[in-house]
Amino acid sequence: MAKKLSQKETEKLIGGIREAYEAKIRQLNYRIENLNVENRNLRASLSELKGRENRVGKAIVDAEEKGEEIVRLYRMTAETELKTLRLFAEKWKKLAESMLGVFPKEEAQRYAGFADDLAALLGKEEGHFLREEESDGQFDPKAIIGKYMEDEEETGFNLDDVLNPKGELDLAKLCRGLGLMDDPEPNE
Repeated sequence: MAKKLSQKETEKLIGGIREAYEAKIRQLNYRIENLNVENRNLRASLSELKGRENRVGKAIVDAEEKGEEIVRLYRMTAETELKTLRLFAEKWKKLAESMLGVFPKEEAQRYAGFADDLAALLGKEEGHFLREEESDGQFDPKAIIGKYMEDEEETGFNLDDVLNPKGELDLAKLCRGLGLMDDPEPNE
């Protein structure tokens, strides 16, 4: 048998249930408010991270473009230096031919031999020195020429002076420096 509640007991029971529901609603509203704050913070963080991602992406693209520009610049520089080296080789060859009767035979042969070696080195097929290395894709003309020079016997030829001249090229002074000319410089 079910007990009948009085009106006062019923109101008390309903009041207790109402308070329990109101407490639960307050608790849920507090939780919703906290979740909204957390959601706003996460959106702000996401926006900041997207901004960083865009800046990093742009920096990578800029770096790649700058890298390509540097490669083009070094390639042009290498082509110019190679042309200068070829011009030097031609002048050396002409000077070697003109010195054949002037110097002792052994010295003249060494001088002409170097001129021939240099001309042979530079006379390779067009673009030989300007191809990219298959091994790592890096183009380094100094390394290519240096590798060739390592295999050659000592000639008194300074590759760094040729690749990075400090001033205008004076063949007479160069020949004196190599001991190929005995007469003193005019300004001495």
